[in-house]
Order: sequence, then C-alpha cells, then structure tokens
Amino acid sequence: MVVAAREAARMQAGTLVVILPDGGERYLSTSLFDVREKVELSLFNSMSRGKEPFHPLVPGQVSVYSCGPTAHAGLTAGECRRFLFSDLLCRYLSYRGFEVNHVMNITDLDDKTILGSEASGEELSDFTGRHIAAFMEDFADLGIQPASAYPRASEHVEDMVALARKLVERGVAYEKLRSLYFDISRFTDYGRLSGIDLDKIRLGATVDLDEYEKSNPRDFTLLKRSRLSELKRGIYTKTEWGNVRPSWHIQCAAMSMKHLGETYDIHTSGRELVFPHHENEIAIAGALTGKPLARYWLHCDQVRAVPQEGAERQERVSLADLRRQGFSGREIRFWLLSIHYRKPVACDPARVEMARRSLKRLDSCVSGLLQVNREGTPYADLSQLLYDLKSGFTTAMDDDLNMSAALAAVFGIVKRINSLLGRQRLTADDAAKLLDALRGIDRVLNVFDFKDILERPDVRRMITERNDARRNRDWAAADAIREKLAAMGVTLKDRRAAP
Repeated sequence: MVVAAREAARMQAGTLVVILPDGGERYLSTSLFDVREKVELSLFNSMSRGKEPFHPLVPGQVSVYSCGPTAHAGLTAGECRRFLFSDLLCRYLSYRGFEVNHVMNITDLDDKTILGSEASGEELSDFTGRHIAAFMEDFADLGIQPASAYPRASEHVEDMVALARKLVERGVAYEKLRSLYFDISRFTDYGRLSGIDLDKIRLGATVDLDEYEKSNPRDFTLLKRSRLSELKRGIYTKTEWGNVRPSWHIQCAAMSMKHLGETYDIHTSGRELVFPHHENEIAIAGALTGKPLARYWLHCDQVRAVPQEGAERQERVSLADLRRQGFSGREIRFWLLSIHYRKPVACDPARVEMARRSLKRLDSCVSGLLQVNREGTPYADLSQLLYDLKSGFTTAMDDDLNMSAALAAVFGIVKRINSLLGRQRLTADDAAKLLDALRGIDRVLNVFDFKDILERPDVRRMITERNDARRNRDWAAADAIREKLAAMGVTLKDRRAAP
C-alpha cells in the first residue's frame, strides 16, 4: 500500500490497481503505513476553549483533581453526572496505559453542612459522616471506581490557614472585621477561565456570594469569621485574625495542592462551578506560586429537569427520585454517560427508559456469546471484527471522550455479532475472544453484565413457569413469559410440546 501511494504520487495520469488479501483496514494502523500521523488523545480544555493533545507533566502518569460532593444532602442527577464523568475520564486514561492518581475532595465544613447539622440536632461530624457513607454506597451502585484519596475539608483546616497566611504576606489578601479576603485586583489573570468581565459584576453582589464586609464587593472570602452559633458549637479555628472557618474556594485550592502539588494535570467539575469557584481557586494558587493550578480544565454540562405533565416543576432531580422511578444504578450510569459530556442532558424518564432498552441489547449479545458451545472452523473474519471493535472505540474516545461515536462503534459490532449468532457462525473459541474484547471495552464503560443470565434465579423461575404453562397448554401465559424473557435478553427455542 505504501509503495502504491508513492507510485500514485509520481503519476500524472492513469489507473493504479492494488490487490490486497482483504479490505485492508488493519494495514492502515500499522507502522508500515507511514503516511498517516499518529493518533493521540485530545481533550477540550476550558482554559483555551479548544481541543488540545493531552500530554501529562510526568510521562506515563496523570494527576486528576475532581470537585467532590458536599456532605449535606443526597446526590442530584447533575452531581452524579459530574462524578461519572470523572470516573469515565480516569478509567479511559488507565485503559490508555497511564497510571492515574485521582483525588476527589469532600466538603464537610461549610454553610450547608453547618446549617444542616444544626437543623437535624446532630454533631457536625455525625451529620456529615452519615452523608459521606451514603455517597460511597451511591458511588458503588453507579459503578464509580474509588478515587486514590478523598480528603475532607475538616481534616485540612491548618493547610488552608497556612495558605491564607502566605497570601497576606504576599500582599494579595487583607483582613477586615475579622474575616480575610482575596484582593482580585492584585491577580491580573482573574476571569481568564470564565471570560467574565469584572467591570460588569453588579456592585453589591460578591463573586463568592458570602455576606461579609469587604473593601471591594468583587473580592472573595478566604477565611470567614465564625458566627456566634458556630462558636457555641466549637466550629471555628483560632488565628491571628480571630476565630474563623475556611471558605469553599481556599478549601479546594489547599487540598488539591496538598495531595497533587503546585501544578497538576487535570481539574474536572461541572460548568456551573467555573465562576466563581474555579476562578477563585486559580487566583489563590496563581498568587501563591505563579504557576497554573491545573494544565487542563475539563467541565461537563448540566442535567436539566424536563417538566412532566401534571407534576410539580422540579429544578433538581435527585438520585433518589430516579431510583423511585425504578431505574437501577447501571441504567442511570449508562444514561448519563451515553451523551457527550459537554452537552446538556435532559432528565426525562423516557430517555432513561431508552438507555434501559439499549442495555438489554448489550445483555442479549453477551448472553448469546456465553451460550455458544459449537466447535469447528473459526469464523474467518474474526480478527477484523475484533480490530473494528477496538479501533472504533479507541478512535472515538481519543477525540475528547466522544461517547456517542464510541457507543455507535460498540453497537455496530454488537449488531454484527448478533447476526453471526443467529446464523451459528461462531465457535466457542470465537465467542470467548469476543467476550474478552468486550471486557476490555468495559474497563472503561463498566455497563456490561457478564454473568450468565440463565443462572439468575428469577430467569430460571420464569423459564420453569413457562414450561409448566406449555405443558398445561396455557399458550397465552407461555407467550407472555416468553416476551418478558426476550425483553431481558433471553431468547428461547421451543421443542414440540409433549402430547
């Protein structure tokens, strides 16, 4: 092929015929075909507002920081998407051979947690501990692999105070009425990430929504003076400026730098946190070190509630709401991951139902492969099928985690596999190789179910009930059960009923 390409480049006219043993797709990926450039992972960097080739600070290693949950209430669908996105990113980086160090903070010391614990009559640590335990259960149910570390804000207060002290020494922070503020006029790059025009911020409104006095309403809080109710409960830290507690912004800056260093590779979160939270993080770190806090800023879009007829308008849909509608963690995971992370997701039960049906197609394919026991001549084009699966998936994911294209590639192969299963073209060895390839893809997706569905107790019970119905010539009941099994991905082939 390379020789033909070079020969064609020299030709002024005519026809060049090249004969290859097959379609030739595999040859395009080999080092022999040196005309093509090497394909590499690219990610959309919110800071540059464009896709960039991804190159970590340390070859082979990636450091990732993710804004984690606030321990005051159950997870919303939007928060689930944020955490599933960071999970997808880290899984794919690992799949591509990187060693990933993923740190996700937990906010257990802020207005929401303090007011929530006060309303419930619990100690702050008991209140937040209960919610943190629930988060970990939700993460497991959604198939989110554990992060390398989950630092809690309450455990890093001294680190936050130390950062604040350095900011004062550098002249970019000031004290007023026993609270400490960051002077954004001293950080010239403020607003670069969000593109916000500081001159258009309404006077009287602050960039961190904290109701404290400042020299400039655009400045943001680093350390808040503790309220009387907080002092009575012992929720404060004694400093040279008074009894205070850290703001959300200095919390994330301190914890990420403590665990990942002054500059790390990737910061992930949702678009709704770009301003002011991430701008404030960047300002704190930049004023301290003169370096970028993160080299790549990745933001997923929000989950938007769709008004249901006759139902009260919901601004936020919780994970508990979705579970009450009968959706499993695996179905919610697939639904939230199936749309490109930079596009908004409509929280509509009909769309989650579509995700459920798509999962059944995957389950049916896996179930069919698990049941193959035919021996004989292997399928001739199996290596091409395996290549198409891996290449299609990887090419799409390398393009800024393009899940729509990646899933299209997967479902295209699933359709071809189902056709081969229907024609009994696959041997047991073929099926084993295809299952191994799907397991490789599932290291990233984590949505396949490789348990033999026929071994499930509910499936065995339904098959027994259907056999009983056929023996009793209750064809309506037998057909109804058959349809339910088909919807679960189980296809039955009947023999003639005994007379």
